[in-house]
Amino acid sequence: MAQGISFATQDYLALSREPSVRQAVAEALAKYGPHAGSSPILTGHTPLADQLKREISQLTGMAHIILFPTGWGAGYGSITGLIRPQDHVVLDERAHACLNQGAHAATRNVVLADHLHNDSVHEHLARIRAHDTRNAVMVVTEGVYSMDSDTPRLAALQDICHAYDATLLVDVAHDLGALGPGGTGKIGEQGLLGQIDLVMGSFSKCFATNGGFIAARSENVAEYLSVYATSHFFSSALSPLQAAAALQCARIIQSPEGERRRAALEHVATRLRAALTKRGLTVLGDMSAIVPMETHSAAVARVACKLAEARGLILAIIEFPAVPLNSARFRMQLMCDHSPQDMDLTAQILDETVTEARELLTTGAEE
Repeated sequence: MAQGISFATQDYLALSREPSVRQAVAEALAKYGPHAGSSPILTGHTPLADQLKREISQLTGMAHIILFPTGWGAGYGSITGLIRPQDHVVLDERAHACLNQGAHAATRNVVLADHLHNDSVHEHLARIRAHDTRNAVMVVTEGVYSMDSDTPRLAALQDICHAYDATLLVDVAHDLGALGPGGTGKIGEQGLLGQIDLVMGSFSKCFATNGGFIAARSENVAEYLSVYATSHFFSSALSPLQAAAALQCARIIQSPEGERRRAALEHVATRLRAALTKRGLTVLGDMSAIVPMETHSAAVARVACKLAEARGLILAIIEFPAVPLNSARFRMQLMCDHSPQDMDLTAQILDETVTEARELLTTGAEE
């Protein structure tokens, strides 16, 4: 097993190693056992799940929360539970696979909007409403895109949606907890807490466990989804251990300790971005826990990854179809307990190994 500075996990706030989180899981195991034992619609929920709903409600500003055993199930179920075959989905072209597959499972009326291009969404909605004013339309985006570390202008996007009687769904898997005032993510950062139509998220990033949720302002929508989202109704509920971990993390996220961890995460992310840019390497997106570095060549990325691993970097290479064709990058996922020195060393190693990889490939091609 490789050892070194790891950028291959999504434990952004390093809460999986937090003693109070592990203690909460141990207590839940002793009290409830490891298994929910039933669907959430029947008897699968524990009191821990109800407490977790209240914490997620505070973080999202949404009154009604539905919990799922996986974040993937939450994304998929948020669309398949609400969209009928005659309805429409306008999907950002880089939306997560769970959202993409949910859209195509629900309806044939799926169109892809240019990435983060509100005018593209506007054009699609105008075209749809020109011939269909009756059926529902859902617009799907993300708070932070995990491959690009960029974010939409949410207020303008929601205004466009409402002008065409469309519902906006925002996936906050990568920003809730890690960014924004009180850990409220990009929705909180953009002053829209409690105002987005639907919010979905995952516990696998800042909440130290698996699981996910859908947050709604409407009780009727939440009740409808709890039955018609098949990944909710026909799945065993979030386990007591998952609920305990996510609950304790949610409490930490909203505490002064959460603020300290977010500040540390911002510091190392800013440091790495600056160090890579100073060396002439291509860094994408905005400040978040994700730092994507484009290499423009899958071959270069693969060779450099092996060279970097030998020097103590554990990296993930992202290639097509997760990113556009002819694109290849390292997606570095930072944790708040990375050190500034780790960031400087990482930039140095990446600069040297990418250069060496290009030279090796050029020499090999000439021979």
